[in-house]
Amino acid sequence: MKKALLAVGGVALVVTASACGARQVTGQASPGDSTALFGSAQELVRAASAKTGQEKSAKLALTESIGQQRITGQGEGRFDGPDSAVDLTMTVMGQQMEIRLVNKTAYIQFPPEARAKMTGGKPWGRVTGGNPFAQNTANQAGQNDPSKILDQIQQAGTITRSEQTTLDGQPVSHYWVDIDFARAAASFGTNSGLPAEQLRKLAGQVKTIPMQLWLNSDSLPVQVTEDLTAITKAAGASASAQPMTVTLNYSDWGTPVDVQAPPADQVGDLKIQLN
Repeated sequence: MKKALLAVGGVALVVTASACGARQVTGQASPGDSTALFGSAQELVRAASAKTGQEKSAKLALTESIGQQRITGQGEGRFDGPDSAVDLTMTVMGQQMEIRLVNKTAYIQFPPEARAKMTGGKPWGRVTGGNPFAQNTANQAGQNDPSKILDQIQQAGTITRSEQTTLDGQPVSHYWVDIDFARAAASFGTNSGLPAEQLRKLAGQVKTIPMQLWLNSDSLPVQVTEDLTAITKAAGASASAQPMTVTLNYSDWGTPVDVQAPPADQVGDLKIQLN
């Protein structure tokens, strides 16, 4: 169960904050129309995917709440297919770790006092197969890619409500989307590391995952939130650990990003294991 609950965290870097005093609007939109709203998940994904495909990079901010615990992260990402890369510095229980995802390989930098046990004394640990904790952490870094979020909406999302409002002082289109868990199970499995049997059990208990998405006037994602409490509850988390929400913010779209793998002589294989 401990492994399953850790893996649930890997689902998270997708997407409950809502704007106050907003005016609800309905309608249909074209990719260049910032005055109307998209009427279907497919229209939304087509427009947002086209824009993110043009800009390719952004700065990132992550906030994840699991019960009373809070995980935050800051970084940047380049979202360009096989050339994608993410650098994210996370604060977990007062400790910092840096995660880099480069050329489909994940590297984790732990605090100095943990390196002897986890990386053989090297500053960085390379994620290898058969390590649930490490693979979950790598999945989290990869899930910052907005194309994965948009793919999930396209596969299994239904817009239930929309409005035009402001967020951090800029005009945005705000969408509430229900993700059908059964239809999205394959992507949840890939991104979280959950085994197929566990996914089947969860699909029998979890119907939808509430997601919210904010697009700016250029149809670029600026905030995504997701409430994963239904998954943690179905996976058997204690009541104090069940509330789980994730917020991901994007800014400075198009900013050049240079994320490189750590020098080879500073990298060891990650040794931590879960019992």
